[in-house]
Amino acid sequence: MTAAERINFKHLRYFVEVARRGSVTTAARTLFVTPQTVSSQVQELEHSIGQPLFERIGRRLVLTPAGGIALDYANTIFALGDELQSVLGGTRHPRTVSLRIGATDSVPKLMTVTILNAVVSRHRGELELLCHEGTPGELLGRLAAGEFDGVITDAPVPPNLTRTLQAKLLAESGISLVATPALATRYARGFPASLEGAPFLSGSSPSSLLGQALEVWFSRHDVRPHVVGRIDDSALLKGFAQLGLGIAAVPTAIEKPVMRQHQLKLVGRIGEVRQSVFLIRARGRRPHPLVAEIETRGMTP
Repeated sequence: MTAAERINFKHLRYFVEVARRGSVTTAARTLFVTPQTVSSQVQELEHSIGQPLFERIGRRLVLTPAGGIALDYANTIFALGDELQSVLGGTRHPRTVSLRIGATDSVPKLMTVTILNAVVSRHRGELELLCHEGTPGELLGRLAAGEFDGVITDAPVPPNLTRTLQAKLLAESGISLVATPALATRYARGFPASLEGAPFLSGSSPSSLLGQALEVWFSRHDVRPHVVGRIDDSALLKGFAQLGLGIAAVPTAIEKPVMRQHQLKLVGRIGEVRQSVFLIRARGRRPHPLVAEIETRGMTP
């Protein structure tokens, strides 16, 4: 759309009035202009959009599918304009935008925070962030029901939900194995063969994508770590690693802050095993503006 074809708010106002009245003549009486003026304004709007906004059924003008979408946006635009005038006039406070996000417990919390950080920082003071952690089944069910604007997870949309949900890959990272300085010193030598019998903290069940990928990698290198714990919660996993219970696997993308925060050292990196993070949202619905922003930015530190 060129500068000359940008939507004119006056055209939009006339269009809304015709949509409400179902008639150019009635809209013209309400706006105190001639029917010819209203008709020409609507035609110019249709030209700038490139689609018809009305179709005639009997004596009444009815919105086309494009017209229905345009009316939805127009009502939002004018409501925001009225709200802006009230806020600047001091008669109401700036509104708070709510963003409802689900995060599966299999995604490291630091990755979730990093992904959300950009929009939280950018909209600080005007954003109410509602974040709920749970299992993929629970969160995707609530997303499909409209209870969330998006869900952050480490797996794509299950095949049985692809008609109603869609996923965007936000980040992908290799895996780093970390442990206390004493354990790291012991098992970093001769890595990965040194992992044979090493105490290992599994961050997820063997049936998870990451769990399966790690098992394949261990098998390929003919090593069998001794699993001393299976801990789904990523914060607990790092806490037990800090206590020296075993070696933990974390995404390489957050390796440095994890080691700094929990006083851990690097045992070795596994570039072939990848931790993916997706943002899943409803298919066919207009995305929440901040969800669209997250999709665009991805994982920004």
